[in-house]
Amino acid sequence: MHVDLLIKNGMVIDPSQNIHAIQDVLVSDGLIVQTDENEEVTATRTVDAAGLLVTPGIIDLHAHVYRRHVPLSVDADQTSLAGGVTTVLDAGSAGSYNFDGFRHEVIDQVDTEVFGLVNLSCIGLVAAHYGELMDPRYADPDGVVDVIQRNPDVAVGVKIRASAHIIGSGQQGWDTFLKAVQAARDSGTWLMIHIGESPMPIPEMFPHLEPGDCITHCFKGGGETILNSDGKPFQEVVEAKKNGIVFDVGHGFGSFNWDIVQAALDAGFEPTSISTDLHEMNLHGPVYDMPTTMSKFLCLGLPLDRVIAMATCDAAKVLGMHDDLGTLAPGTVADITFLELHEGEFEFTDSYRQTRMGGQKLSAVGLVRKGNLATNSNRLKGIRN
Repeated sequence: MHVDLLIKNGMVIDPSQNIHAIQDVLVSDGLIVQTDENEEVTATRTVDAAGLLVTPGIIDLHAHVYRRHVPLSVDADQTSLAGGVTTVLDAGSAGSYNFDGFRHEVIDQVDTEVFGLVNLSCIGLVAAHYGELMDPRYADPDGVVDVIQRNPDVAVGVKIRASAHIIGSGQQGWDTFLKAVQAARDSGTWLMIHIGESPMPIPEMFPHLEPGDCITHCFKGGGETILNSDGKPFQEVVEAKKNGIVFDVGHGFGSFNWDIVQAALDAGFEPTSISTDLHEMNLHGPVYDMPTTMSKFLCLGLPLDRVIAMATCDAAKVLGMHDDLGTLAPGTVADITFLELHEGEFEFTDSYRQTRMGGQKLSAVGLVRKGNLATNSNRLKGIRN
């Protein structure tokens, strides 16, 4: 049997198939392929991944990549290669007035697989510092639905930043929030809610949400958090997760607090997915990339396989794409990440300048996007054509 790419000797970790073993991964025509154990394999290109982890392509469910149009956005291909990310979900950088431009200039141009959430604000995050929804006239639920209907292959849901300084307080905040909920329902998709200093208590949001809707920045500090006065997750939060509400990390510049996440984990509450909220203000710290964000959960004591699941198959389920993404199952898209697991003493910083020491740190050394190999390090050895 001849294949396009043969990856040998790597430690394959694929939680979608409960695989954690040294074995080969074969790629042809952009897909993962399977062969009989006794079948001889030749390859156009061979990679020796000895000493590395080979995982399904990492999925970052929260980043901002509308480069040159939305302030703070990062370059999708550069940051994804550096972080071993094969699929990015842009979290509402564009709204109904500029999503077509976002698609034309970014989604359709980059090598990274980019999907987008459509911001309830018609202007997206072009003027985010001023509050994209403080003027309620900018809320455009009908425009959101129209964009999603015209771009069903890439526009996968709705985004609202539900902070009081963005959507207003009191009834104005509620009215704007409910417009985002309605846009998700009318478009047949799901809603991602950025919880900042929200104008309503977080538990009061849940009666309006459906399974698949997502709370991002779930471990933020500050006034409104997922913890009650006893320092444990609200019972409504626990029940919401059991009922299918997604809780996404969305680390960001101000949305990851060691004490909050530690208290949640101690109570048995884990996030659904790990993501970065990557943008220019956190690219050089404290976020850096997906492997660093994943490493913080290793530091907190989560098992390696569980952490990888949150960044691969579990993230793919949030997108509703787990049949093709987040897995190395035969016949699926050949999106693959090469990671190195370092042992030592490493300092990790949350969004509030608090530090913790950890004994393990992940870094990305390369990836395969739809069957195409790309490397950012000489750590990948034995590449033979």
